[in-house]
Formats: sequence, structure tokens, C-alpha cells
Amino acid sequence: MSIISILDQVVDKRKNGDDCDFNGYLEDYLNIAEDLDPVLKDAFTMIEEKDPDARICTGLRMEINRDAISNQIIRYKDVFKLNGKAMVLPFLIYTVKDGNERALLVVPYSKYSYIYAKGYYYCMTEPGSKFVDCKNEIVAVSSSQADKIAETYEKLYTIKAGALQRSVDREHFHNYDELKANAIDAAEEQKQQAESLLEAQEDRTQAIYKLVINWFLLKKVLYVQYMVNKDILNTVHEGNVKKQRNQAKLNADEIAFMSFSEMWRLGAEHTETKEEAVQAAADSEETEEQKQ
Repeated sequence: MSIISILDQVVDKRKNGDDCDFNGYLEDYLNIAEDLDPVLKDAFTMIEEKDPDARICTGLRMEINRDAISNQIIRYKDVFKLNGKAMVLPFLIYTVKDGNERALLVVPYSKYSYIYAKGYYYCMTEPGSKFVDCKNEIVAVSSSQADKIAETYEKLYTIKAGALQRSVDREHFHNYDELKANAIDAAEEQKQQAESLLEAQEDRTQAIYKLVINWFLLKKVLYVQYMVNKDILNTVHEGNVKKQRNQAKLNADEIAFMSFSEMWRLGAEHTETKEEAVQAAADSEETEEQKQ
């Protein structure tokens, strides 16, 4: 199924749907969007001015694919403890030109946001996903410059998606080792900030979900990006896919994280008794064990 056909079926909150927050024309979204990041607002305005037919899907919700081989190999069990469609894709801008359907996956900019954008893309297009046949129609981007985002959108229809994505990659990292170092730093930074973040939340559920998803995305990128690199396969592993897969898993294992139950215990006194927090964590883990 084409990406336009898939996104056309996504029902947003305006129609009492729970697939996403908004799905419609970009112009309409810009008229109602509140607290939109200024960089994104400028970028989206540039895109809409040049392509009035552009549409946008915001907050698209997806389930974590338990059956995907890469997710099984990564074995980050905490991500399977999240209920429902726990992964939320920030923005997808899409349209069709001259019969070519394309979508730009946009993640608001932060220090490590491009790595998360790559992770979302890999999750969207993995085997078993409804977007699996759309991998050559989607490009992921995150930038602090509005014109860069708008420029990438324009190139969607003149450059093949794979070549365009590799071009965007080079703006963020020079090689896999640099990507890996950044991902490890991102994971550690999030771990260090988790306690203060969770203590500030009255309801920590969504904050914990977001932390788990982020660590999962970092692991996903380190695994998949290593596996799709044919140069690494041939020069480092002498064409042995099994060795490449083993090293990819080891790379993903280097992502440090805080356990699901430990996060529930953090700052318990701010929202509930410690005993209640411990019980909530235990109940969650018991539910997960029953699913397996």
C-alpha cells in the first residue's frame, strides 16, 4: 500500500479518532497550531507556500513491533512493557507530485534529535510495519534551520529517498563510529536527567514512556545502521553477516538506560507513596510476564 493510501486512513482527534492528533492540509494545521516550535513553524510555512497541497500528520501513534527480528535481537524488554501505541511520531508532511508519493518525517531539533529521527524511520519501515513498502518514499530530518527542512522537502521529488537520506546523514555524522559515540552520549545524558524530569511530573507515566522509547530508538539506530552498512560487512566482517549481526547487537548493548521499575520508584514521594510506586512497577512487570 502506498504511503498516501495509508495516511489517508489515519483518523485524527477532530473526528474522534485516536490514530494521531491532526491529519489534514498543512495550511489548516498552521492556522490552528499553538506553541509550535518557531523553527518548525517557519519551515512548515515555507513548505506550504511552495506546495499548497501539502498535508501533515502530527502525533502519529504506532505500536512497538514485538515480532520484528531487530527488536528481538536488541532485547530491550522494557519497551515491551509499554501499553498501546506507545511510539509517537512528531510530524509527517506528505503529498503526491507527478504520481510520486513522498513524506518527510520531521523531528523537532535538539542536540541528538537526528538520531531519534533515524530511529523513528527504522521503526516505521521495518518488516511487519504498515509502512514497510514505503521505505523509498520517506526521508527523516531534524534541523535547527528552517530552510534546511524546507529544502529537504523540495528535494524529495528530485532525488531518490535513499540518496537524499545519506546526504542528510553526512550533515550530522561522518561515519558510524561518530554516530555511535553520539548515541551513547545521548543515552547517558537522558539517564542523568531522568530523576529531575520524573520528579517534576505529577503523572509520570507518559514521561517514563518517552524515556523508554528514546532509549529504544538509540538502540535501534545503532543496530540497524550497522547492519545496513555493506562497507562494514565487507571490510570489517569479510562478508560474514553473522559476525556483523553479533557486533551490531553489542553496539546496541552499549546504550545505557534506567530500568522501567527504577524509574517508577524515582521521586515517588511527589506523586504517591513509595509503596504505591513499587507496587505499580511490580504490577506492570507482572502484566508483561503474563503477555509473554
